[in-house]
Parts: sequence; C-alpha cells; structure tokens
Amino acid sequence: MVKRRDSGYTLMEIVVAMAVFGIFLVVLVTLTAEMRRYEKKLPVNFMKHPQMTAVLSRMRKDVLDADGENTYVSDWPPTNPEYTMGKQVLIINTWDPNGRKTVVWDLREAGIARRRIYNVGIVATDWVARGLPAQLEFDSVEFPGRPYGVRVTAKDINGRIAIDQIFQPRAHQ
Repeated sequence: MVKRRDSGYTLMEIVVAMAVFGIFLVVLVTLTAEMRRYEKKLPVNFMKHPQMTAVLSRMRKDVLDADGENTYVSDWPPTNPEYTMGKQVLIINTWDPNGRKTVVWDLREAGIARRRIYNVGIVATDWVARGLPAQLEFDSVEFPGRPYGVRVTAKDINGRIAIDQIFQPRAHQ
C-alpha cells in the first residue's frame, strides 16, 4: 500500500530549489559588481555642461551670419568699452530676420561661456553655458579675398586639444 504524504517537500526538492535560487543570486551579485566597476571607470559628472555642441552651434551661426563689410569689432560698446577683442573675447556684427545685431562671446571665466547679443545700442540679451568641460579660445584665420575666419580651439583639463574648428563667414554681396 502506497502512503501519501499530507504536506511538506522532500529533501531533494528543497536542495534543487535552493540551488536554483543560489544561482540566481550569484548572477545578480556578479552583474551588480560589474556595473559598479564600469561606473567607477567612466564616471558621470552631472555638474558639467553636457553639450559643447550647444556652444559651438551658436558660435557657428553667429560667424556664418556675420556682416561681410565690418564683420569684427575691436571694442564694444564703442563709447565705453566693456569688451575688447582677444583670445577669449569675440565681437561679431551679425544679421538675423529682425535686423543687425552685435554678438559678444565672453570666455574669460573658466568653464563658462557667455553670449551677449546687443540689438539696439546697449540693450543686451544674455545666454550662458556653465560647467563646460573644456576651455575655449579664439584665433583668426586669413582667407584671400574673404573676411577673416574664426578658429575655435578647446583644451580639456589636461591641456590636450579636444576641439579645433574654423568657422568662415558666408559670402555677402
């Protein structure tokens, strides 16, 4: 006569269930450890500006839309200069659908790019990018028969060149 058990599991069933659960835990712990090591290898600093392209695309637009006759200004405003053209300050006369504007790029503070737009006289609009991972500098590039181009160079915290681009104003008639 076969006697049926009323409740409970056999020892073999418990051993198999514990082995499957143990394998699952080992896989989970291994994946977590690998993710932690990879995260330490490639840290993310959330205080850094994520898109250098945001700065460079605005800069490219300003240079491409530059006025062909008197593209660059040495001092701004002319009556009481707050900005003087240099390695970290770029002053450009540009056009847009609303008319002529003067754009000043100020990179004198480390990690901060300021774009100041003057519509009429001294009325200014500011755009600021903070936490840039590289220090930007300007230089001029001469093209025969064309206005000067702007060379933008960015160096990372170790002093290595990260970005090196030349922007050339569009030809105007």
